[in-house]
Amino acid sequence: MAANFTGIWKLIRGESEFGFLGAPASRQDAILHEGSRICIRTRQKDSNGDVTVERDLISGGEPVTVQIYGRARQVRAFWDDEALVIETRSEVSGKARRIEDRWTLDPDGQWITIDRVHEQPGGDVRQRLRLEKR
Repeated sequence: MAANFTGIWKLIRGESEFGFLGAPASRQDAILHEGSRICIRTRQKDSNGDVTVERDLISGGEPVTVQIYGRARQVRAFWDDEALVIETRSEVSGKARRIEDRWTLDPDGQWITIDRVHEQPGGDVRQRLRLEKR
């Protein structure tokens, strides 16, 4: 059975790995997960400011267009075994960018782990984000 990510989740910086991209000052995700519908509202404070991004996704459905930091991105979600994969594609300065997030829920249901790969010119960047349920 697939995990259910419904809840309010706070990024725990000390449990996460950010690589050279650096850590945001804060991040909180509000998620409503009902069947194949996954609505994610992420509020993050970082060097780009205080930004809220809303993604209304259907797992296994078509990509949706989402504005993130003023740029259109194509976002889709699908299941790969127990992991929810959220793939984000965009173009920056004429170059394709892809971010793959693999979301898993700990057995106790209190932690989300997001294993992230930024595919970009110059090499991939890997991160691991840990969010705790509030």
